[in-house]
Amino acid sequence: MDNQIHVFATPSSTKNMSIQDTRRSVTYHPTIWGDYFLVYTSTDILAHEEQECQRLKDEVKMLLAAAPDGSVYKLDLIDAIQRLGVGYHFEIEIEKSLKYIYETYRESYNKQNNNLRAIAL
Repeated sequence: MDNQIHVFATPSSTKNMSIQDTRRSVTYHPTIWGDYFLVYTSTDILAHEEQECQRLKDEVKMLLAAAPDGSVYKLDLIDAIQRLGVGYHFEIEIEKSLKYIYETYRESYNKQNNNLRAIAL
């Protein structure tokens, strides 16, 4: 009186079965895009983007150089550059600025910027 149905994940006999019998393949419809993206060349766009990136780096370097060395504005600019994650491009400029600020901190910042925000930056 065994009325149970036994279901197995694998076929009970795989001796005479081929791969296509055990594995079904799906035939998808062709894409509506065709081969448009296969023939896409990005060399022109990459060269343009590289030029734009270099122009923006130069602009940020000019901003760093133009900011007064002992100002909170320069600290804000350095903070923003580092928070954006691009500080590695300007390591030398940032290091020079922070070194100058550290060396002249007691003389200039205690007199001018006696606020917690400037000290924290």
